[in-house]
Amino acid sequence: MTILFPLPQDALNDPVKWNADWELFINSKFARPNGPAFCFNIALEALRDSQNGLRDKLEDYQTLFRSTCAIQCGLTCEALDHFADDNFENKWMLAGPDERGRHILDAMTAVCSKARNLHDARSYCPEMRLMPLSGDGKAFLAILKCVMLEDASFIPTEPNSIPNAAWDAFAGIQKLLSEGDEERIVLATTLLLRTKLISLIVHFTMRSFFGEEVPSINVQKLDQKPQRSPPQAELIEAVAKARMKEEKAGAMDMYREQLDSCSYAGCAKTASKPSVRFSRCTRCAKIERSVPYCSRECQRADWNGPHKAICGRALDFDSVSEVAEHPTHGPSSRPHIGLPVNEFKRSIPLVHQVTQLNLNPTVDYYLWNVDNELKTIDFGPDSYPHFKFREIREGAMTTGDPLQVAVIAHSLCIFFSSDRIQDKMGVTPETIVAQMVREYGIETDDMKKQVREMQMAQDYDPLHRPCVWFRAFGFRAPLG
Repeated sequence: MTILFPLPQDALNDPVKWNADWELFINSKFARPNGPAFCFNIALEALRDSQNGLRDKLEDYQTLFRSTCAIQCGLTCEALDHFADDNFENKWMLAGPDERGRHILDAMTAVCSKARNLHDARSYCPEMRLMPLSGDGKAFLAILKCVMLEDASFIPTEPNSIPNAAWDAFAGIQKLLSEGDEERIVLATTLLLRTKLISLIVHFTMRSFFGEEVPSINVQKLDQKPQRSPPQAELIEAVAKARMKEEKAGAMDMYREQLDSCSYAGCAKTASKPSVRFSRCTRCAKIERSVPYCSRECQRADWNGPHKAICGRALDFDSVSEVAEHPTHGPSSRPHIGLPVNEFKRSIPLVHQVTQLNLNPTVDYYLWNVDNELKTIDFGPDSYPHFKFREIREGAMTTGDPLQVAVIAHSLCIFFSSDRIQDKMGVTPETIVAQMVREYGIETDDMKKQVREMQMAQDYDPLHRPCVWFRAFGFRAPLG
């Protein structure tokens, strides 16, 4: 006989017991070094037992991939606001383990009760255990920062995965061994569900912490067949049958709460089903594939993008992964400031800065003044300072080069020291240096030293040109 995983509806009926049951599973099987192989084999067996398992997995992969990217984009936008405006990091650390645990458990139950695939994906996430996450506030914050994007001004083409030594090692080996579509799609889907579930839990935890409403979840096609774990103990057959009946009832409740999502990656519209249904691609419907669209405009846009390559055609792993992971079109507005290079990792304040600048391309920089108010800086369009400042800004924000950061700080100090700037807006050299330290992680004394040296170079320059350091980057004309 077999033992079933805890049921999704148990998360709402008795969340404490549901979590204890899950953690028993995780501690006994999934948290061990062979846990990923154990999870993979369960998922592979479930796919092979299902009548349309491979086809359904292939059809759902693109939606799962894009929704995970969109979730991390929305999560990052909200997290940046909470870090910047609500002092989230300090408040979270000051909260006790019981309070943190309450919000984490609320998030887990809210997410896992909505969809069977997300619920069972908890077995893929040994790091999502209540006591370690609530007992050490830094552990939760580390996972949150891991799933946050480097730029939230657009939906990325690839989500941030969460490092895990066991999963990383297993995935590396399995990718070399897997030859058939079944093994490849199961591995890819498992890794994506792991990323999606963790992203949703940290997102919902943050919302719960600030008393915000839990959003709806766009879930994948419902698998009516319950997933089982390998044999572990004998169960009375009557009890097992009753359990199956209860699970089917819960599955139907989840189905009624599902949302239909527009298939176009650039659209976030949803509709509740079965009460409201979007129109479907006719060619895909002929081969029993559901591809919904909220409007003809979205259908045309998706046709000009990835859908044309797979419309009405039998799917394999290569085709669906190529479309999902390498889209032929991106967001309508590409970021002006590029992503980090050379393993440079942006701080949360710098991600906030980059995101706001890319969303508002006419602004040269955002500065916090002495009253902790955000002020916009604009050197003036089509001016030499405008172009050169942005050139240095791009280099600093993509590489973290301390010299270029110092040039930014010195240039902003010069801007506010000019007699032409009547309204200083409460911005001082001290606030500018302090902000550069927060954003780029440079030591305060080092930043002050470099800015002073640049000011001395300007003072000794015969033409008193602002920051002769610009010539070190190949610039021949003065800043002002």
